[in-house]
Amino acid sequence: MSIRQYNTELGTLIDKIVKVYLDKDKFFVGQLKGVSEDSNLILVNAKNEKNKPFPKLFIRSGFYNYVSLEEEPFPMVALAERIATIFSKGHVNYIEDQNIISILNGKIIVDENEVRGTGPSAERVKKIFEQFKMDLESPPEE
Repeated sequence: MSIRQYNTELGTLIDKIVKVYLDKDKFFVGQLKGVSEDSNLILVNAKNEKNKPFPKLFIRSGFYNYVSLEEEPFPMVALAERIATIFSKGHVNYIEDQNIISILNGKIIVDENEVRGTGPSAERVKKIFEQFKMDLESPPEE
């Protein structure tokens, strides 16, 4: 495979979540934002194997062994937008550093696994959450 073909394939991973292995125990996971002609990489919103965050990383091609495509993260922002359609403006807040959605000033909390809260509003959010998860799992119609 030529360098050009290699970089073309690597370029298909732009904007996707990748894992870049420096060796068998050291790696970074983040969104691939760029690839140079020399196969240097730019990752954003990355974390290392110890979960230490790195807002932006530049990795020279000689420092990594391989790159793998990771599963896409749960689309919390899209879920927050969907939930916001049933609440008044300002009542749904996505808290990025905790990756949660706070509704009604914390009375209802949503993460990628569950909805915490009680009452009719929480039940409505749970229904939206379950429908959202089903929509993610069903393949797009062509």
